[in-house]
Amino acid sequence: MLIAETILKPDQFGGIGLFSATRLPKGTLVWIHNPIVDIAVTREQYEALAPTFQALLDKHAYPRDHKVNDGVVEYNADNARFMNHSSHPNTYQDDHCRIFTARDVQPGEELTCDYLSFDPGCDLSWNKELLPTSSSCFRSCAEPAPTG
Repeated sequence: MLIAETILKPDQFGGIGLFSATRLPKGTLVWIHNPIVDIAVTREQYEALAPTFQALLDKHAYPRDHKVNDGVVEYNADNARFMNHSSHPNTYQDDHCRIFTARDVQPGEELTCDYLSFDPGCDLSWNKELLPTSSSCFRSCAEPAPTG
């Protein structure tokens, strides 16, 4: 669930991106897992959905835990699903599944993460950047992070 104030607008590659609406100093909490907003979908649930919603999940969902490979995907029901990949992301994820800014982020700057850190099988052939480096964004977050 997004914590920071954000807006959606076109990104530099012609798609939609998630942009900060305000200045976010380094270390600002941006996202925290919330099972009401970040929906786990089992393989069986996916198969029972209409093709139009399956296509939405195919585009915006990611493995709940790529290390377990149980077929469960997570879908962010808020605008977090529009956070795009970068080989030099300006966010990182801590050990409690919380996303923070890795450096100061200016108003109007796109918020980015490294898709391969939570979905190593992700197809990045569409990506116009250089090969990604290892960092983190969303990863296995089946349990909510501590609030304190």
